[in-house]
Amino acid sequence: MRWPACLLLLLATVALRADEYGREIAEQHAHRAGDRLAKLQSLYAEGRTLINDESVPFKLWARRPDQLRFESVTDQRRVVQVFDGKHEPWISHSEAKAGAPQPMSVGERKDFLANADFDGALVDFAAKGYTVDYAGEDTIDGRKAGKLLVMSASDDIFFLWLDAQTHEVVKRGVFRVSGGQRVMVETTFSDFREVGGVLQPHRIETKLGERTLYLMVISRMEANSAQVTDAVFAAPEGWPELKTAPAKAR
Repeated sequence: MRWPACLLLLLATVALRADEYGREIAEQHAHRAGDRLAKLQSLYAEGRTLINDESVPFKLWARRPDQLRFESVTDQRRVVQVFDGKHEPWISHSEAKAGAPQPMSVGERKDFLANADFDGALVDFAAKGYTVDYAGEDTIDGRKAGKLLVMSASDDIFFLWLDAQTHEVVKRGVFRVSGGQRVMVETTFSDFREVGGVLQPHRIETKLGERTLYLMVISRMEANSAQVTDAVFAAPEGWPELKTAPAKAR
């Protein structure tokens, strides 16, 4: 079947406009805080993760460009996940091999490397290997939000929703396989407060359909904190250096 030339031209024009508008929204996000974003070198946070009927305290250390430590501790167990930007990310679980550091699974590694990106996917997205297209407009918590389709160099696809006024990411949709089916896991970001001159979400809820998988509530967050040191990101002695990083999933 041959498509009329006018229709092909129309489709090409729509695709070009989606690409240009998507790029514009991404750039608004990248410049939302001006030079205050570049001055924000690190974050330290404390809070609780609510999973079913359990409330688990956590601490988080993050430093640009891509260092991250997440730690949750209860009377029964301790879980630590760390990436120092140079070595393979690792995980330690008190209930596995006496808490000795272990390599992350493929899925854990992919997600953790993505989350370690201090600025997120949309800042310098082209240099990071992403393409961004406009995918429409939705309403999130009563406010207009532009929807972006983001694709990595390895064809991972996810969606980001950005508030039309603040240009902050207020929702993320990532495809996962559950029960043999491909489903979208959605995370919403709310309760934004200014930290170091940059708005940061203090409530993060992840859902599968109508079911909440977990809810993170941050009670304390510090910008450029003295608690963020080299030591908190240190890899175990003899730990392997980072392999070629996969295209980031988020």
